[in-house]
Amino acid sequence: MRKIRSETPSGRERRAALVQALRELLRKNTPESLTFAQICEHADIPRASAYHFYPNMGALYLGLRQVHSEILVTRLSQVSISHFQNWQDYVHFLAEEAAKVVREDIALMRVVYGVRNEETMHVGKDLDSQIAKMALQQVEARFALPPWTDAQRKVGIAVALIDSVFRYAYREEGEISEGIVKEAGRAAVAYLRCYLPEFAEPKPVESLATGTV
Repeated sequence: MRKIRSETPSGRERRAALVQALRELLRKNTPESLTFAQICEHADIPRASAYHFYPNMGALYLGLRQVHSEILVTRLSQVSISHFQNWQDYVHFLAEEAAKVVREDIALMRVVYGVRNEETMHVGKDLDSQIAKMALQQVEARFALPPWTDAQRKVGIAVALIDSVFRYAYREEGEISEGIVKEAGRAAVAYLRCYLPEFAEPKPVESLATGTV
């Protein structure tokens, strides 16, 4: 059987350079104005070589969407949970952190909310699933919650509500304002109130192993 060779360091560097070129150009240009040729030129990589790593713009957008996913998941995984006094505060924090990541880099906002294709939608679903799992773990580590069925799916719906509010705002206004972040948090909290009590006893700080999940 023929062995599949792993990508060389040079290949990884070129792949990263193409995604970085897209990210830099998206800071000044809208997605619809960019071409594959422009990305290759900015990355200083011949088009014939670039096609080996990313066959089309959709694949390039997918690469940048994955960068966004890694940034958000990493930031959420490093949060201290000990200062949250109720689960509602955590949900609002979740909305605020998701907004911060894309507001800090217009390129990420444009690829997340300005590009819609099958590849990026799939990554979006995976990201929502990762965030839902992490959020549930963090909230359950911090608060004494009653048993509730299909918990991760319900948290996933709350995460999707936040994302949908952001998408609507970006489509209508081209930005995600502080007011919209609050609205997204309210929407998610209102949904979760259907399944969680208004007050859940915080677990003692000393009982939390590290303060993070």
